[in-house]
Amino acid sequence: MPKASSRTHAEDKATTLSNLEQRIAALEALQEVALTFSSELGLNRLLALILSSAVDVMRASAGSLLLYDPAQKELVFQVVQGGSGKVLRNKRIKSDEGIAGWVFSRKRPVIVHDAAIDPRFLNRIDRNFKFRTTAMVAAPLIYKNRCIGVIEIINKKSGEKFNPDDQDLLLAFAGQSAVLIENARLYQQVVAERDRLLAVEEEVRHELARELHDGPSQLLSAVIMGLRFLKQVIEREPARAEAELAELERLSTQALHQVRNMLFDLRPVALETQGICAAIQIYVERQSGDTNLKLQLDTDASKIRFEPKVEGAAFSIIQEAVGNAKKHAHAETVTIAVKKSSESLTLSVRDDGRGFDVVSVEEAYAQRGNLGLLNMKERAELCHGKLTIDSEPGKGTTVTLVLPLNEPRRSARLF
Repeated sequence: MPKASSRTHAEDKATTLSNLEQRIAALEALQEVALTFSSELGLNRLLALILSSAVDVMRASAGSLLLYDPAQKELVFQVVQGGSGKVLRNKRIKSDEGIAGWVFSRKRPVIVHDAAIDPRFLNRIDRNFKFRTTAMVAAPLIYKNRCIGVIEIINKKSGEKFNPDDQDLLLAFAGQSAVLIENARLYQQVVAERDRLLAVEEEVRHELARELHDGPSQLLSAVIMGLRFLKQVIEREPARAEAELAELERLSTQALHQVRNMLFDLRPVALETQGICAAIQIYVERQSGDTNLKLQLDTDASKIRFEPKVEGAAFSIIQEAVGNAKKHAHAETVTIAVKKSSESLTLSVRDDGRGFDVVSVEEAYAQRGNLGLLNMKERAELCHGKLTIDSEPGKGTTVTLVLPLNEPRRSARLF
């Protein structure tokens, strides 16, 4: 009898030691993943490392890591190891479907001893991808009480069933992994936003360079050539020299006017000192010398102020809309309307240009990453405003921005 008791005690001790070793291995694996993440900062690489480490620690044959897509309300197989993993990658299931859906919707781990008889199990996945799932353990990836995905570990190499210790181990591993995944996502968003801002900056630089080349640069070249010619004729033909001086003065004045308009377009002083309504009025007055476009202003508002970032974004939308009407729609007349109600300030730009199909143009812009209409929409979001674009081929375009006056975040001020 003592021998049996001694043997049982030894077996328990061995089991405890094995579980402890497994937990240590899990911690070491997670530490390695964290170190790799800090140096590589790539989401796809991180997900692959997390799953690979989990499969190894759990001494399993296969596994999958799914992330939630809130837009489609689906779980996506981001990484799959074992079987026909490459084929299953990027496949989607409903967020409440299968074992993964059960875990995701309830934010609870689960052990499945026999997948073939479990009603939650999606048999079609095994059939379609020629894999046989016998036992599995799955855990939710939870970050700040929000489930962002599920990690599944499938079939122990030893053929044994998964036990509660395995479940606890995977749950702890999943919790730490969720933090790493969210950090990687945040980093990706920061990089994407940085790249977008760089693209916007580059487009602004190119646009400014084009305007300088087509406007002041050519005028100044003409002035220089005129001065050289004047130098040759000033003594021989005084009358002709006087006419040339008058022309040079006209060209210089025109160049100065263009440069001042460009500086105003970049950041009008009136926008900061007098507000959006005054800045629009000055903008219209400055454009009055443009013989190719008749720009009109219809306003019943004047002394309304918003936060600087809101006024800057709103003014940029007006500029973009007028610029599009001139360059792309080939409009002859553009009317800027500024209307105030008790609840909002409405800014609109209406042109008589060629018009366009709004849906098809927005889709094309989204695919090509064009910064025109999309920029206006982003700026409208910055204003917490509502932007609408109404247009039809041959019927002109109207761009409307509505800014709520009683939005606390905007701090609109009426004087």
